[in-house]
Amino acid sequence: MNQADSIAFLQRVSIFSGVNADSLARIASITVEKTFPKKSIIFHEGDEGDTLYILKSGRVKISKITEDGREKTLTIMQPGDFFGEMAILDSLPRSATAEVLDEPATAFTVNKRDFERIIVETPLIALQIMRDLTRRIRQVNQQVEDLAFKDVHERVASTLFHLSRSEGRPMGTKVLINLKMTHQDLANMVGSSRETVTRALNRLQDEGIISIAHQQITINQLKALADWH
Repeated sequence: MNQADSIAFLQRVSIFSGVNADSLARIASITVEKTFPKKSIIFHEGDEGDTLYILKSGRVKISKITEDGREKTLTIMQPGDFFGEMAILDSLPRSATAEVLDEPATAFTVNKRDFERIIVETPLIALQIMRDLTRRIRQVNQQVEDLAFKDVHERVASTLFHLSRSEGRPMGTKVLINLKMTHQDLANMVGSSRETVTRALNRLQDEGIISIAHQQITINQLKALADWH
């Protein structure tokens, strides 16, 4: 990707919104483009972190392993999202694992020293990062609230509703969640066992709210899911 294309892409990244062209050019000049194979691990929880990643293509799952060995999916990063900033900002080990999903992913990377210099030179970026981190904290708060106050059926429905917004592809009056998921994958998002999530999915299918084929879920009645949001 040439510098003009890199600048055009960076303009669409939330943390660089409003940054002037000269600053974007400097940022583009210090990024390194890397491609990661599908299902590969970009970094593990506990690793030392000195790199910020800005996702250009593909999708990356951010997850943690619980004390009893279960995986909890925190979020799925989309093109234009950034991740890995926490270990840079606080100099502590990685707080979660980043794994490429079902297709190769390409990301712009920025090392810690260059990233800190960028923030000093362009304080607006620090403000944008604060806004994005605040949004993520709200999402985590919502997940905690769901775990505390919703049963598994409600959490499955709520998760599918969120996925329909972030991964959804309209198909007439229906929405296809454009992400291949096993029941275990969804269980990792919901924070429950595969067996319990399977029963919840079967109930939603029996009610005609969703359909499942080839590890993909189609939402037939979006409003019904929204009621559990």
